[in-house]
Amino acid sequence: MSDANVPTVTMKALLEQRQPQLPAQLQCGEHQCEVRSLLRFFPGRRGVYRARLDGGEEVILKLYTRQPRARRELHDEAAVLRALKARGVAAPAIVARLEQGEEQGLVIEDLGQTSASAVLASLADADVAKLVNGLVAFTGQMHAAGALQEDIHLDNFVLHEGSWYVIDAGGVKLAERFSKTARLQNLALLLAQFPPLTLPSPEQIVAAYQQGVTVPELVAIVRQAREKRLKRLVKKSLRDCTEFATLERHGLNGMARRADAPMVEAMLDTGLDALLDSSELLKDGNSATVGRVRFQGETLVIKRYNVKSAIKRIGRQFRSRARNSWMNAAYLGLVNVATPQAVCYLSSRKGGLKDREYLVCRNVSGEMLPEMCEQGGETRLSALRQMADFFVTMALMRFSHGDSKYTNFIFQEGGLQVLDLDGMVRHPGASLEADLAGQRQRLFRSWKPREALAPAAEECFLGFYHERKATVESWL
Repeated sequence: MSDANVPTVTMKALLEQRQPQLPAQLQCGEHQCEVRSLLRFFPGRRGVYRARLDGGEEVILKLYTRQPRARRELHDEAAVLRALKARGVAAPAIVARLEQGEEQGLVIEDLGQTSASAVLASLADADVAKLVNGLVAFTGQMHAAGALQEDIHLDNFVLHEGSWYVIDAGGVKLAERFSKTARLQNLALLLAQFPPLTLPSPEQIVAAYQQGVTVPELVAIVRQAREKRLKRLVKKSLRDCTEFATLERHGLNGMARRADAPMVEAMLDTGLDALLDSSELLKDGNSATVGRVRFQGETLVIKRYNVKSAIKRIGRQFRSRARNSWMNAAYLGLVNVATPQAVCYLSSRKGGLKDREYLVCRNVSGEMLPEMCEQGGETRLSALRQMADFFVTMALMRFSHGDSKYTNFIFQEGGLQVLDLDGMVRHPGASLEADLAGQRQRLFRSWKPREALAPAAEECFLGFYHERKATVESWL
């Protein structure tokens, strides 16, 4: 396996570099090992790599530094993997333990890259229920064996030769028996990660889990888990993290997607107002100015929230429309509703008070609902089904778009995109049912010049809406 062009490294050298030169050769006990790619890196603690032994076996390398916390992680990982095997829980096998100077490591069986999240991404919505039930059954088996994946997410389950395996043993907690509350919370965290309309019925999940849980218990805990998870993840859009970056430049501050931060900084160097002045103007009102621009090969929409009066300026100190739209875009992505990708939001200050605000999104283009209905056939039916699904999602997840006129929805290549998130409310309270009923009616008003199509379209939409709602009735 030795290759003169592939450098030889030590465990210590690998653990000192976030971006090591790979592939590289590493001595793994009696074997030579080709380290092929870095999977995860925790500075000062450990690195996780995909590798191949000289016999051709694909493995995962988990290398640990000499730090006490890293040593505990190594001990826990090895102990849990042995315990899982003893308890009959499917998990990767330990191929070898490594020691090189003060660094230690584990060589673990590589089960492949077919994670539950990869399987989910490949499935049509109608096929997700089978995946859910399979993972629920496996989770039930883990719980029955006294094993609970505390960091439960879809990348910690791998499909290998037709069976599910749990990976990342460092996140698995062991006990003789977990409380019903602990087991339910763990199961609910798993279910909360699936698109809300794709879950099988609670009755099916209870049957797959087989651990003495009732439907009312499951429904209540899943609702709580969803709310808690969504609140936590939406808050991440307002702080520096892997996906998002804080911005402060040219008197503006706000947030951007980290991948877009260089482009946003270049836009700020040019000036957002200057870009708007030279843009294709989409809206020029007192409250907002909207323009479409080409910048660094991207088509973007810039929305500037103007200040109409002193009273409006005071109101802006308590409620930022740009910030609300930014957070709502993050939320919709988490509940599987498509919306133009938000690139950044920014606000300026004047006299110590928030002044103009900006929201930049990627451009989407397409046709609106009346145009889709005018085409008839499957195009019309698909558009109305998607609108019905969106309204059922709002009812199930308990949020309100706030302004469901048809111009706030566009179909790009046949797929629904939800626009104008300024007024969306994520926690509308007890008035949600009446609010959504009013918005369903608003959707079909003022279809000029296609108003003759609206009554039949509304009737068809309501049929789809009630049919879809019936499939999630037990979750409501």
